[in-house]
Amino acid sequence: MFFREGLLSDNNASEKASRKVGSFLAIMIIGVVRMYIAEVVQEEPLILKVKESGPYSKLKFEDFVVFEKDSLRLQGDDLTASNILREAVQRGKPFVSGLERLGITDGTLREILPVDVAG
Repeated sequence: MFFREGLLSDNNASEKASRKVGSFLAIMIIGVVRMYIAEVVQEEPLILKVKESGPYSKLKFEDFVVFEKDSLRLQGDDLTASNILREAVQRGKPFVSGLERLGITDGTLREILPVDVAG
């Protein structure tokens, strides 16, 4: 891992996932061994949310690690995004999130599954 442009990241890939407001990023919250889907709420400085309220609703750059390759796949077309979700389920480590944009309306963290697994 390395530190670049005020953001901890998992690799030195030349291509970075979008940090525009509303973009989704694959992250790990520091101190929590779990993959999350976060939404960018502010570009500079980068602030993300994994839930609509509470401590996971305003994550700053020192709070998380961005997984660039996974984030690029989440931001890809529907098939690419479904594939990364499916792979995470097959590994037994599905992404979690509490974002309303992902259909979570009860304020809790839920596993995010591809459509064919979710039913």
